Formats: sequence, C-alpha cells, structure tokens
Amino acid sequence: AASSGDSSKAASSGYSSTAASSGDSSKAASSGDSSTAASSGNYSTAASSGDSSTAASSGNYSKAASGGASGIAASIGNNGQAKAGANGLVILTYWVEAENRYRACVGNVGEDGVKADVWYRVKDGKLVEVAS
Repeated sequence: AASSGDSSKAASSGYSSTAASSGDSSKAASSGDSSTAASSGNYSTAASSGDSSTAASSGNYSKAASGGASGIAASIGNNGQAKAGANGLVILTYWVEAENRYRACVGNVGEDGVKADVWYRVKDGKLVEVAS
C-alpha cells in the first residue's frame, strides 16, 4: 500500500507486506513477519509488527517502531524517536551544527542498557530513553 500527500496513511498486513506513505505527518503501518513500513516527511510515523520486520521514517521529529523479534527501527532526520522489540536494532540520526553534518546513534536491544519496546531519542550524541 502506498499513499502520498500531507497527513497520508498507508497500511498493509500479511507476511512480507509493505506500507509506504509520504508527506508531513504521514503514517505507514504493516503487520506480518518480515513486513516493512516506511514514511517520509516531518512528524511522520512508521510502525511494523512481526518478527524481522522493519520500520523506517525520515524527516525531522519522525518516529519509527518495530515490534516482534529481530526487527529494525530507524528514524532518519533530527529530533526523531525509535523503538524495537527483542533482539532488535534502533537507529537514530542527529544534526551536529559545529560539524555541519548528520551523525548516527545505533543501539542493539539487549546490549549496553538498550531495552525492548522503549522509545529512544538522541541527547548529547547518545541514545536516551524518552520520558513518558
């Protein structure tokens, strides 16, 4: 499923399903093992569930959530948030003004204090839990 335009929504279900949306405040959601959800635009959200699923969002203040085991959640932009399930991977980028470029923080769930199903953001170049 694909949609475009501000506040667009896309959803899909089934193994290896894909959902993609673009535009500010867009949302994409997919479910099923090896599913993929991708969204782009400021304040966009991507969510996928199922083992080995992937969620990726781009744009400032975007969010990515991957549920299930061994999934990947990546938020590409500034001030994003991401969370992943057991044995998952969290990837967040952030802008470094002094260097005039982006850097990335990567965390493996279960290592270095990174927890499953917890939202993370970047602060001072490190992953930190988002206060609820």
